[in-house]
Amino acid sequence: MKVKYWMTKDPITVTPDTLAVEAQKIMKENKIRRLPVMEKGKLVGIITFRNLIEAAPSSATSLSIFELNHLILKIKVKDLMKKKVITVSPEDSVMDVIALGMRHNIGGFPVLDERGELVGIVTETHISQAMLQLFGTNVKEEIIHLENVELQPGAFGKIVAVVEKLGVTIYNMFFSPKRTTDLMRVYIRIKAEDGAKERVEEALQQAGYIVEK
Repeated sequence: MKVKYWMTKDPITVTPDTLAVEAQKIMKENKIRRLPVMEKGKLVGIITFRNLIEAAPSSATSLSIFELNHLILKIKVKDLMKKKVITVSPEDSVMDVIALGMRHNIGGFPVLDERGELVGIVTETHISQAMLQLFGTNVKEEIIHLENVELQPGAFGKIVAVVEKLGVTIYNMFFSPKRTTDLMRVYIRIKAEDGAKERVEEALQQAGYIVEK
């Protein structure tokens, strides 16, 4: 499940000189929470609805309403945007994006192609839709996560054999390539039963696999 199949293509963008109030208006009108910031065709930052809210003056300020309005109308996107932007590739897997989001506490990523051009944006909404389609919602399940699995002939069958030996039902399993090595992440979706996940994790560890808990 690659990012390119779930992302919003050609996302709405702003420039560093866009007024913050205009960026907020764009977000509200389009029901979005983040905007890539572009300058001369290159991604230079990202601004979120949270950035705008956090920039709002405190109610305890001593400024007058006139002074506040004057101040707010002068704020530009470049004053609030995050300049160090974590991006993903259209070829990245959805599961890698989930892991990246959890690691950095980020809910959305601009998507850049191999030329560094902005081709989309992927958010928690896209991820939720992808996961619902992949896993469904009508079964009780557990997810087991393996790290650093070498993808070679028979790798899939070896994992299945360990799980099935315990009498545990596998709904599906998929591999996710890691961005910096030839090793893989593996996600195993099993039927939720009393103690099933713990038994499978223990058996996989004894078989030499690295179980991420």
